[in-house]
Amino acid sequence: MGRKWYYMVVRAKNQTFEFRRSMVEWALAEGVSAAARQFDTTRKTVRKWRDRYLTEGTNGLYERSRAPHNCPHKTPPAREQEIVRQRLRTPGYGARRLKHEFELEPSVGAIQRVLRDNGLVRKPKKKYQKKNDLREVKKKYAPFSRFKMDVKYLNDIPHYWPYLTGMGLPTFQYTIVEVRVGAIYLAFADEFGVLQSRAVIVRFLRHLEMHDIPLRDVLIQTDGGGEFEGTHVVKKPDGFTRSIESFGAEHRAVPGRPNAQAEAESLHSRIEPEFFDIEDFASPLDFWQKIATWQNWYNLQRKNSSRDWRSPAQNLRAIQPDCDLGIFLLPPLHVDTLLDAQSGDHVPAQPVRFAGAA
Repeated sequence: MGRKWYYMVVRAKNQTFEFRRSMVEWALAEGVSAAARQFDTTRKTVRKWRDRYLTEGTNGLYERSRAPHNCPHKTPPAREQEIVRQRLRTPGYGARRLKHEFELEPSVGAIQRVLRDNGLVRKPKKKYQKKNDLREVKKKYAPFSRFKMDVKYLNDIPHYWPYLTGMGLPTFQYTIVEVRVGAIYLAFADEFGVLQSRAVIVRFLRHLEMHDIPLRDVLIQTDGGGEFEGTHVVKKPDGFTRSIESFGAEHRAVPGRPNAQAEAESLHSRIEPEFFDIEDFASPLDFWQKIATWQNWYNLQRKNSSRDWRSPAQNLRAIQPDCDLGIFLLPPLHVDTLLDAQSGDHVPAQPVRFAGAA
């Protein structure tokens, strides 16, 4: 083979196709026998590709399917239709389950082929696709109707630890996240339990009530922690769940479900690097002032990438242009100070100032 054709073949993406094309060109120019000698093949092979080229052009030089023209053991159309029908009835069933649940005669491989040929094989969604779908669902919620509540331990944050031990700053953070627009409400405690959880949620629901939020439409979701009355909720008269229900709202505990508290967990992952890892505190009062400022900044100005780069306040205004932004301004609460002042028997109707504030 000449150097020109050699380099053309070696550098080609489809070397087999380029080899046949070069062989055909040689045969048309020099003859079949010369091409057979030059390309080290038989004259029959040269004629085969030459004739295909003359009949079909360059398309004739590509490899043809070697599949048989008929398949005696192919699944009959009636059985294929039955597979398709059962799959449409139960779109979550795979080939193996379809066969066993509906006692289908074709093999699992045949059922899988039928599903594939009819476009019924679902590709697993990637994580970002699931998140996008979930965001679309959440956009249908009414503002301030769905909330996630959780507790964050603060005693494992190295930068915050010296202030916690040296100044007696809180050890636990109560977090309430509004699902639709992304607003957050924080409270802090030296201990956590049902008593503290009840104080936080009662104060919060009264805040919503003051801003004319219909509490009958409000759902508070928590995990199965004991501070929220545990996995099996026991509705004590003065407990966490009964306190919520006394306002006409609903409490739902969702223990053991992955990502059930995603909004609260996401906030916990943000507040640590954006606040606790970088802020220094000159006094307890300085801590309360800074955390109140951070919460207000988060609700009113911080742009959220998962919500079209808009702050919670901007999201609410996009839905309700005449909204009252005062609903975002519930200051962080020191729960233990409140409970000490009230002996745990009563939570004031009006939001109270945090400990040490003027």
